[in-house]
Amino acid sequence: MHCEFRDLDDALMDRIVCGVRDIHLQRRLLAKPDLTLQKAIEEAVASEAAERSAQEIRKSSSPRLAREPVPVHHEEASSEEASSSEDDDVHQTKRERRKFQQKSKGQPECAGCGGNHSRAKCRFRDAICRKCSRRGHIAKVCRSAPSDTPPSSTRKSKSSLQSAKGSCFALTNCRCPSGTTIGQTDSPTRRKLNVTVLIEGAPCDMEIDTGSALSIVSWSTIKRLVPRVSKRQLDSHRVHLRDYQGNDIPVVGVGRFRIAFKDFSGLLRLVVVEGQRPSLLGLDWFDALGLEVTGINCISNAETEGLVKDFAEVFDGTLGQYTGTPISFSLDPQVAPIKLKPRRVPFALKAKVDEQLDKLIAQGVLEPVDHAKWETPIVTPVKPDGSVRICADYKCTINKALQQHAYPVPVVQHLLHSLGEGKVFAKLDLAQAYQQLPVDDATAEAQTIVTHRGAFRCRRLQFGVSVAPGIFQSLMERLLQGLPGVVPYFDDVLVSADSHQQLFERLRAVLTRFQEAGLKVKREKCQIAVPQVEFLGYLIDASGLHPTTSKIRAIQQAPTPKNKTELQAFLGLLNFYNMFLPHKATVAEPLHRLLSTKTPWAWGHRETAAFNAVKALLSSDSVLVQYSESRPLVLACDASPFGIGAVLSHRFPDGREAPLAYFSRTLSPTERNYSQLDKEALALVAGVKRFHEYLYGRTFDLITDHKPLLGLLAGDRPTPPVLSPRMLRWTVFLAAYHYRLIHRPGKSMGHADALSRCPLPAFVEDPAPASSLLLIEDLPAAPVSAATVASASAQDRTISRVLNWVWRGWPQGPFASEFQPFATRQHELSAHRGCLLWGDRVVIPQGLRQRVLEALHVGHPGIVKMKALARCYVWWPNMDDAITAWVSACQACQESRPAPPAAKGHTWETPKTPWSRVHIDLAGPFHGRTFMVVVDAYSKWLEVALMPSTTTEAVIRVLRGLFARSHSRYNHEAEWRRG
Repeated sequence: MHCEFRDLDDALMDRIVCGVRDIHLQRRLLAKPDLTLQKAIEEAVASEAAERSAQEIRKSSSPRLAREPVPVHHEEASSEEASSSEDDDVHQTKRERRKFQQKSKGQPECAGCGGNHSRAKCRFRDAICRKCSRRGHIAKVCRSAPSDTPPSSTRKSKSSLQSAKGSCFALTNCRCPSGTTIGQTDSPTRRKLNVTVLIEGAPCDMEIDTGSALSIVSWSTIKRLVPRVSKRQLDSHRVHLRDYQGNDIPVVGVGRFRIAFKDFSGLLRLVVVEGQRPSLLGLDWFDALGLEVTGINCISNAETEGLVKDFAEVFDGTLGQYTGTPISFSLDPQVAPIKLKPRRVPFALKAKVDEQLDKLIAQGVLEPVDHAKWETPIVTPVKPDGSVRICADYKCTINKALQQHAYPVPVVQHLLHSLGEGKVFAKLDLAQAYQQLPVDDATAEAQTIVTHRGAFRCRRLQFGVSVAPGIFQSLMERLLQGLPGVVPYFDDVLVSADSHQQLFERLRAVLTRFQEAGLKVKREKCQIAVPQVEFLGYLIDASGLHPTTSKIRAIQQAPTPKNKTELQAFLGLLNFYNMFLPHKATVAEPLHRLLSTKTPWAWGHRETAAFNAVKALLSSDSVLVQYSESRPLVLACDASPFGIGAVLSHRFPDGREAPLAYFSRTLSPTERNYSQLDKEALALVAGVKRFHEYLYGRTFDLITDHKPLLGLLAGDRPTPPVLSPRMLRWTVFLAAYHYRLIHRPGKSMGHADALSRCPLPAFVEDPAPASSLLLIEDLPAAPVSAATVASASAQDRTISRVLNWVWRGWPQGPFASEFQPFATRQHELSAHRGCLLWGDRVVIPQGLRQRVLEALHVGHPGIVKMKALARCYVWWPNMDDAITAWVSACQACQESRPAPPAAKGHTWETPKTPWSRVHIDLAGPFHGRTFMVVVDAYSKWLEVALMPSTTTEAVIRVLRGLFARSHSRYNHEAEWRRG
């Protein structure tokens, strides 16, 4: 329970007692022991009437003014307190009244809460004071001196809605427009917390009112939103409504209307009342619409006012003048000066233009001259407030001669993520930003403008000069360099911090540098100590980045396109928030197809369904966390047959992953012919290149659902020897990053899978293109061309099926014998221009293999060289056997085949006994005779016999006689030699 937040009647009664100027009336009110709001009003009215009558009697002309009560339950929930001193007066008044009453009754006063009971019975004896942070009492009886700054932390709890009726509180974590504007810090009023809901399809701005139990609209409002409704259609009611002053509110009836807000769409109860009244969104709609009160925090304006007072020179509203070196830019001397005539000013704008010229002359921005080398006419766009802005049309003059500034304009996404994490924010807006920078004389003359009142030399940097953005951005970044949580973007400076104290420390550092540099901010456009801020088209709060409500409304309420130009404009608006699109529906494909120049414009039911689905992609619930260098990075990538997607996320200590940004694009016609392996690898490479600024120099997890890539692209594994040139380039590209390639099943990668299947239309170059050619050689016509191979592959029964599997995914095995060689290489196969590739080698279909063998066999290189040549360019199953058979069947190769090498001699063991081994040979014919020579291997004994013939019978007959004489019973070896 937050006891500091009182009931409404008590709060109003205390303000009346505190605010009356009549000291006698105040004493009478304090003396009443049973004082109520009604009695206080009656007493005050009676006293005022009596005083007025007395003044009339005395004919006095100075009527006494009475302070009117302020309706506190309609104040903006996220605004700061009206005045801390005024609230202290209320507390002091209430304490004095209670003391007076207790003294008159003789009751003791509790030091812990101010009640009329003893200290021992006080339920707040262990409470912590919000004012002094001590234990034992509450803030309303605290005796410590009032502080100008609020406590650094407040108790955040799930508070009851009944306690949200005080006058100095802020509702936090409510996704509604909020913020305190410096220019309104002294105003007792507050902007309302408004949301836009659809009532029967018509937008209605409703004020969130936590003090109202019912949602209410006036009869005039409901009649405008739903013209067909009548009072008789509304149900009879038993509702009795009163405003905060107790006045009855006439009720027309109660009806159930279809309400749409964010993701909710359904029938809700709505009370219709008479009169012109604001539309209130009460507590009865909170659960249905997802609204929630998550905490009540006190906010003080004292610190903001102190900041403005300390830097009064920066907030004084005058035009600043940079104290550094004047700006100078050089013109191309080859471009001749251009002098154009002034443009006519419409009669309705002439007075406003003259007023603006006089203002710029008084500020020292313009200086009248008679003539100049360069003279540029002005344009006068009208601002929303009716005033005009004087701009020069420099694109017709000096922009043609200016050299482009080398300083790059920062990318918005990188700029936002460099902000870091924060819970409280501030935004500073520099008044007439460019015109706070003085220029030198030569630059001033080049910027001369010509008007209906003559020529004026511009002594300050002007809008419209092409180099002005780069000059101003570089100056701002140099000026604010080294300040944490500070991001400048031209004339806006965003500051984030984890606490109010840290925020004001950083603001003082920024304003100190502004003051030293002579720069000034526009007080009315600055926001300080707000829980969320709109910056560069995004809504930034403690949870991260959100799309703005206006952009969401523009997308969701976009009319149906009538032509391709309108469709391109709509998709361009959607692409502004492409990093918020984690679940892009597949029905967006018909819209992308309509943008093709080859597709005629034909809008039908399918396109209408796709258009409605695309509009529903973006919602205010979309959020991206801020980039942090201390948290691990995870990049999940996936590919589909027609797109690739990637999600960059932070991994938190509890294991959850929160997205930083999303990326998706369609595949080009060439990329759609890649194998699934190549498409998955392309997704990894494209995702890494897209988020290079976040990943380079850091260790990150690279997630894929395609397990074969672990053996090809893993950073801790050697590169396989057989890879296609494309895959080899990608391997080299990824080698520059330090990553861990991790496999994760596709069912757990829904975000990346959805992006790949529902990509944004885009055409990009290869993330890792091939190197430039160093040599082009003129070759004769190839024996087979890619078109010939593609045509033959489509007709080949085996290869055509393999190609289909490569494109659409491989089936589960087992495979037939003719597909087995391809199945074992399925992760190394790819398709290009209708041809099947194994690595960088073309798979030759059956009908072309003979032609390829003929080309390989030109010059009769032989089996070995022919195989080596073939392995450089082509492949098919059993190619080596086919080459061997082809060479063996070539008569020329066989005739020119060299003689076989001589056989190696046999070495015999030395025998251990005579005639254990003998060697026999025939010698001759010698002089017409033939001899048989027998040698004993042991004793080298030689026997020679004259042979009548060399027939087998003759040899056996001679040997029998020899063996009989030598009594040989051992081995005999014969060496027959051809004479």
